[in-house]
Amino acid sequence: MKLVYLFLFLFLSLCSFSQSSEKQGYLFDETGEEISQQIFQQKTKTGKYTWVTDETKDSINARLILLEEYGEITPEQKEKLLENLKEITGKTINNNQTIIINFAFIKETPNQRHCLDYYSSVKSYRNYFRNKEQFAQVYIRQQGFDYTKDFVFEDKNDEIRKQLFPYGSHCNYIIIKPNGRFYRQMSEHHQDKIPSKAKADW
Repeated sequence: MKLVYLFLFLFLSLCSFSQSSEKQGYLFDETGEEISQQIFQQKTKTGKYTWVTDETKDSINARLILLEEYGEITPEQKEKLLENLKEITGKTINNNQTIIINFAFIKETPNQRHCLDYYSSVKSYRNYFRNKEQFAQVYIRQQGFDYTKDFVFEDKNDEIRKQLFPYGSHCNYIIIKPNGRFYRQMSEHHQDKIPSKAKADW
């Protein structure tokens, strides 16, 4: 946690410096609304958020992301999702299946192992949903992320990220029920909790 606050301090310092440089620094909440430095700091201290940075030609931005979130996608959004998953994986997912999508962003530190290396190597987890008709599990990696395991599919058109994980880092997952209800976990991957979460009613 102290390391997180150190990164936050460095970013906020950079934002302050950028006020007098060519690039402006902006802070956004989880909905994309611009917020003050005070509110940003208050939210990060609750333990409910992580945050990511991105840079454009004109600005340096920090965005809050909820670590855990429940929500719902529309039937139209789900239909589009199923079409995109079929295009990426070549497999058809039925509308009445609970979908588990494990999504990995490009690693930020080239010389360190990616979290994807760990969770894609646990066969007991990978095999848990196999041959269970009510579930469909897929492994997706960010567009441009080269990875050797053939069951980890590239988000070639960047559609899965844009629809389900617009901003993020590291390893994430989302569980989508047949009715469109979803549970999303960002920047963490709790394999020991995913099966029970997928089976539960919420």
